[in-house]
Amino acid sequence: MQIEINKKKYTCKFGVKFVRELDKKFAVVQDGVIFGLSLSTKLPELASGNAATLSEFLYAATITESPRPSQDEIDDFVDSAEDIESVFDDVLKELEESNAGKLAVRELKKNLANQMENN
Repeated sequence: MQIEINKKKYTCKFGVKFVRELDKKFAVVQDGVIFGLSLSTKLPELASGNAATLSEFLYAATITESPRPSQDEIDDFVDSAEDIESVFDDVLKELEESNAGKLAVRELKKNLANQMENN
């Protein structure tokens, strides 16, 4: 997936480096033990349309870019996107197709389906 910021294209990769980058910022700590569950815990926020989470995911996905866009530049990209729904859809699709994200997306979809059945 590519995004364009200030007439420069950046490739967003949703692989292991992306997950590791999320884990640096959003690790779950319980009883002093650090768990790398950031993708699983942040994914529902993304699926619910949280723009801040979308920006954080895009920033983490540019970890392999040099130079890398700043978080502020990505925030501005999200704020000015003409079709924000398609940006959300593209990120979720990329995650669903990546080895690093497909299991977490599958689990999220399963949990959402179970919730719908129980309501």
